[in-house]
Amino acid sequence: MKSIPDVLRYEPGLSIDVIGSLAVPIGKYNSEQALNIGQNRWYGRIGAPIVWQIGSWAPERRTTVEFLPAVWIFGANSNFVGKTMTNDVLFQLEGHLTHNFAKGFWGSLDAVWYTGGKATIEGVPGTKLNNAGLSFTAGYQINDNFQLTVGYGSTFGGSAPSDLRLSQFRVTLVYGWHPLIEGVKRLGGGQ
Repeated sequence: MKSIPDVLRYEPGLSIDVIGSLAVPIGKYNSEQALNIGQNRWYGRIGAPIVWQIGSWAPERRTTVEFLPAVWIFGANSNFVGKTMTNDVLFQLEGHLTHNFAKGFWGSLDAVWYTGGKATIEGVPGTKLNNAGLSFTAGYQINDNFQLTVGYGSTFGGSAPSDLRLSQFRVTLVYGWHPLIEGVKRLGGGQ
């Protein structure tokens, strides 16, 4: 899409994309502590987000189903409390059902499942992850540049001491700017 009229005529259907991320081991790391903000290793994710638009593309009635299958790959941490730690590949499957309830207000039901990622420290293997969670998110577009989102999520299943259990409450305020957004504002008579 190269112009504003192209954007206005856009009718999405099914799209499959590719994403990638890479974390680089820079910053502070204390090898005497098992928990650190940094991981002292390279790691990254490769995935293929799938988005399917259901029904109207009108902002007040938009509904999408989204899936994100992904693979996390980890390098070795050669100084994990004086030992070497490696991890198997971690598989991720994430899904979202998102609906716009009114102009600028949307909500989503979210699910995620992780499996794999078994850690091995100095040749001693741990257990692989097998965790799932559900959450909901609500978002409000304050203006063309600011969006506020609020969400709650929790893992489910598994009560063994080694099972991951987590509940989280998230509040996010995002500021975004793009020349296309500014052009649309000028067409609408805004400044």
